[in-house]
Amino acid sequence: MNTENAEQPEGQHPAYYWHRLEDGRIQCDLCPRDCRLNDGQRGACFVRQRVGDEMVLTTYGRSSGFCVDPIEKKPLNHFYPGSSVLSFGTAGCNLACKFCQNWDISKSREMDRLQDQASPAAIAQTAQSLGCKSVAFTYNDPIIFAEYAMDTADACHAQGIQTVAVTAGYVHAEARR
Repeated sequence: MNTENAEQPEGQHPAYYWHRLEDGRIQCDLCPRDCRLNDGQRGACFVRQRVGDEMVLTTYGRSSGFCVDPIEKKPLNHFYPGSSVLSFGTAGCNLACKFCQNWDISKSREMDRLQDQASPAAIAQTAQSLGCKSVAFTYNDPIIFAEYAMDTADACHAQGIQTVAVTAGYVHAEARR
């Protein structure tokens, strides 16, 4: 995991799970796609980008929308039955599922689709104020916004709120830990 932290422009957050290659490119080590990027290029997910000699997450703190759902809408069994969950996702995805219900979000190449801004702490506070027992990372595969999801999970757990990742699990072993 590379966590070098150069100052980033607004809307960009240092990404973890990447390394430099001998040929000068950067390889993303988050998912098995192993995207190899030159400066300015984005990975297959579209939200992980090389900027200079660093990799950034371009959707940190920016959601494609929030919704309060019944927990039964999520692919879970006996997880706080009858409770509400605050659901959100970002633009982009590392998958290409032909049956995707959210293709307009997951394959969006327009960052203006990210209309709602919220810090991890604000998400936790909002979930608590709405009476949600959990927050779900959903709509696209949350693997691609791992840094945002992990920070949000930490903020939620500090407030006693559980988190749910609706994911296909297409992630390298190191990042999965």
